[in-house]
Amino acid sequence: MTTVILAEKPSQARDYASAFSKTEKKNGYIEVTDPNYFSDRTVITWGFGHLVNLAEPHHYKKEWKKWKLDELPILPEQFQFFCTCG
Repeated sequence: MTTVILAEKPSQARDYASAFSKTEKKNGYIEVTDPNYFSDRTVITWGFGHLVNLAEPHHYKKEWKKWKLDELPILPEQFQFFCTCG
């Protein structure tokens, strides 16, 4: 089994990797070898920018397209997400 840790950007992936005892930079990912945390193959990779966003308020209720300060916070019963990875 392989564990994949997905960071938002390369610098964030490097920061994650710095927490582990042994890492090796590869082409497009960082391999982690740290038996204190992982027993199987583990890699850290990254995207560029946000990969997933919350749905806009009007997606839940059309009246939330134009909101007023006194209607905040906008809290849907269940949050919905969409992929921006096009």
